[in-house]
Amino acid sequence: MTDIADTITAPGDAIAPDEDVVVFGGEHRNMAMGVAMLGAGVAAFIATYTSTFFAQAIAWTFIIWGLFFLWGDLLLTTRRFEVRPDTFTVDIPFRLWGRRKVWAWKDVNRLDILIERRDSRPDDAQIRIHHVYPGSIRLDREDRSFEPELVRLIIDRAKLKPEATSGGVDLYSLPLNQEISFTWKK
Repeated sequence: MTDIADTITAPGDAIAPDEDVVVFGGEHRNMAMGVAMLGAGVAAFIATYTSTFFAQAIAWTFIIWGLFFLWGDLLLTTRRFEVRPDTFTVDIPFRLWGRRKVWAWKDVNRLDILIERRDSRPDDAQIRIHHVYPGSIRLDREDRSFEPELVRLIIDRAKLKPEATSGGVDLYSLPLNQEISFTWKK
């Protein structure tokens, strides 16, 4: 028996969904700091603690910083990394400028894994993806918490080679209890 998907044909100009796209979501963030500061600033106005200029200035400062903290957390939470066969895309919906970065794999020239804390967990490690546009001297970098599948895909698709200390590292069991970095370059 034929499947329904086999019998339906798409028009010639329709865009077929990419099956080779792998999407990695944003980081998990604790928004308690932003909510607490915003709430404290609003509560100061509601409780009429703002009768003097200094108290009112402090309340407005708490509101503004609370909004900044919430916005920063939303930037990191909603950020998406899309690994496609020909490009690497970073999409940040809440960013007001340069919302979408599309990098060709030939221009991704370095990847670092940094473990900066002792007694850390693998998800405490950071990855840094370095990119330079052709003909430009400006380095573009995206940082993210460590995810082994994302690192493996970037290394494979960008054809990066490990440095001497990074050659035999197992991405699924990083060495802990030491400050160390691993680097792959073109």
